[in-house]
Amino acid sequence: MEAGMSRAGRVAVLGLAAALVAAPAPAASDAEVKSRVEERLAKAGLAQNADIRVSVEDGVVRLTGVAVRYADFRDAERLARKEASRVVNTVRVVPEKPRPDKAIKADAESAVLRWERYGPFDAVGVEVKGGVVRLTGWVDEPWKRDEIEDRVARVDGTRDVLADLHVQGFSSSDVALRSEIFTRIYSDPMFERYTANPLDPPVRVFVQRGRVTLVGRVSSKVEQAVVGHIARGTLAFAVNNLVQVEGEKAREEDRKKDPNDS
Repeated sequence: MEAGMSRAGRVAVLGLAAALVAAPAPAASDAEVKSRVEERLAKAGLAQNADIRVSVEDGVVRLTGVAVRYADFRDAERLARKEASRVVNTVRVVPEKPRPDKAIKADAESAVLRWERYGPFDAVGVEVKGGVVRLTGWVDEPWKRDEIEDRVARVDGTRDVLADLHVQGFSSSDVALRSEIFTRIYSDPMFERYTANPLDPPVRVFVQRGRVTLVGRVSSKVEQAVVGHIARGTLAFAVNNLVQVEGEKAREEDRKKDPNDS
């Protein structure tokens, strides 16, 4: 008889060990999840600017209470998601010092436009109503959407951020077309003066599946027409020229105002 454990015995032991390793860890109880989330919120120091309560039922985390800053609202949800796949966040954001929409918009635009990663192929518009910031436009990298949201969320007075940001096309043809249109515009004698500040061009180019959108502001109707003509002179499937002439938007807003407003 072979000394020690037989080959069959060793195989059985190894099989049992493998099964134990592969077996899923038991799901944490609701009480354990609640405790972990509360611990994360406490470590993040959210109690300084927020009164957030945590409850858990069937593995679903529910956050309630009040936060002074929208950034704390976002951080609380992000931390809770580290402990549960489903989080219901009904925390109300009530700024300690409400600010005019105009002031919030100015700071939100600054948070976006002064970001060092905001490049010539990004175009983000900011509108604010009742403290709710709406972001529209596009970025050239997916991760920029979250980063821009986070930056705007930290603007004082912000109650919510609604982001409708698209990502530039990644196909080689879209990238090539975007680069071609951009190069053609800024090598045209009419736009050469803008090359001094390449990170903040007046016209920005978005390409998705061969379809082109142009946005920005130029100084004349002629320039507006020329950028559209340049884009249409490529292999683009379609061109949507949304470039505005400086001063047009202000005049349009004045026309929309109620004549009784003063």
